Amino acid sequence: MEDIKISIIMPAYNAENEILSSVESVLKQTYSNYELIIVDDFSNDNTYDLVKKIESENKKVRVIRHDINKKAGGARNTGIREASGEYILFLDSDDLLHDDDVLLKIIEVLGNDKPDIVYLGFESVGETIQGLFIPNESNSKKDNRILEWNYANVWDVLWKKDFINDNNMEFVEGKYFEDFVFYYTGVFKSNSYKYAEFPAIIYNSGRKESMTTKITPSKIEDLYYNMMCFASIIDEVDEKYKSMIIDILKDHNRYANELLNKML
Repeated sequence: MEDIKISIIMPAYNAENEILSSVESVLKQTYSNYELIIVDDFSNDNTYDLVKKIESENKKVRVIRHDINKKAGGARNTGIREASGEYILFLDSDDLLHDDDVLLKIIEVLGNDKPDIVYLGFESVGETIQGLFIPNESNSKKDNRILEWNYANVWDVLWKKDFINDNNMEFVEGKYFEDFVFYYTGVFKSNSYKYAEFPAIIYNSGRKESMTTKITPSKIEDLYYNMMCFASIIDEVDEKYKSMIIDILKDHNRYANELLNKML
């Protein structure tokens, strides 16, 4: 199965303190048919210099630098456009591949089926969330992923590039909270999936209250903007899923209200 190439897309912004560990977790992989695309999102620390040095030493690494800050969504869009792999994995610069055989195990799950998406397990560390979150037959069904799975992350999913392109899927650029639009659009529109019953990612959940201490009116505006973008797909899905889109929007509206209350 070495013919299946995986493109790992890593957005990076002022990540000099953690990105080397993240990159190392990729370069140690036993599966060799991959590329690592690091998109430096106009960092003003030493991130760019660090990753350019890595690029000069490893042909599997490609570094792209933005000339303005586009946030994670913009960096991921750049990575998607430049990716040459059949499948795409998003890895944040403070997260890790779980072990040296992760890509090999993912390829084994893919087999010959070539699904639109593969749901991946992850281990969450940090102060906010701890534990193992592993997909299985039950929680990977579309209805469960929409209504019951509480983690609308793009990085615990392996994405078929043709599926992304065929559905004109892009991240909202220059905004926070961009993940959920891409994630749910993919879940709603996917026609085939598989799941990996092992942790593929070590997710750094960060410090408790780190998000709430940085709440600003502009971030809340970003959340509402993403909700509007997500609402626009309602006419593109099967009739039975329209009410689910409304439910997701209601949940995010409640979350927006919680953030507003914390500003008081």
